Amino acid sequence: DIEYRFAAPVPDYVSAFHTALPGQTGPIGFSCNCVLNYLYSELEGKRVPAMLGPMTFGEVAYQLLNQTLVYLTIEG
Repeated sequence: DIEYRFAAPVPDYVSAFHTALPGQTGPIGFSCNCVLNYLYSELEGKRVPAMLGPMTFGEVAYQLLNQTLVYLTIEG
């Protein structure tokens, strides 16, 4: 009883990706970016500010969630 639909196309993936990055955060202790973000955002040879970590498949807690960016901050 779940109705599925196609996602709306994203005309400028690179701009949308950078807009979705978090603004002010504390120091990021670890981040992991989906390889599809790497490909679609044309990140080869580029750096995502403050998001230094491995590029991998978009899995979080053993659930496949494509095009994810996960990061860890610790607040005191």
